[in-house]
Amino acid sequence: GRQVSLGFVVETERQVEAHLASHMDRLPAQDHSSRAIVAQMKDDEIRHAREAQHAGATALPAPVQGLMKAAAKVMTTVAHRV
Repeated sequence: GRQVSLGFVVETERQVEAHLASHMDRLPAQDHSSRAIVAQMKDDEIRHAREAQHAGATALPAPVQGLMKAAAKVMTTVAHRV
């Protein structure tokens, strides 16, 4: 249903936000333009999650969140190596 779909949006945005935070940690402090872009992307993800929550998102069970995180790790690892 709609609330579960929105729950997937919330979890996806949270995981993308964490991924972007890890990029921010690796960017040089003097690379202001890249840091500004990543910061804006992170802010957008936070806003998307908040909007989905306000629209009635249902929290996903922890096993589903874990599966999503594992799938994301596989995708980012493959993308990095390709």
